[in-house]
Amino acid sequence: MRSSQFAALVKANPTLLLSNGEYCDSALKSQRVTKSEIRAAVRGAGIIAIEEVAAVVLETDGSFSVMPHSNSGSKTALSDVV
Repeated sequence: MRSSQFAALVKANPTLLLSNGEYCDSALKSQRVTKSEIRAAVRGAGIIAIEEVAAVVLETDGSFSVMPHSNSGSKTALSDVV
């Protein structure tokens, strides 16, 4: 019982940090991520304009997923993102 309570406490969920070129300020603050880190992830994905980004997600392993608008169709990959 106790270990399941601990697991629930440390379980991470993917977090949406940028949506349609707009920063999610409350998520950035709660996850302690800077806008500079987001811009670096966007550049690393080969994108030069934030406005071209559909979403940036902080994954449970601490990595960033950057999704450009060209891939933003139905957004089913974002269904479990907080």
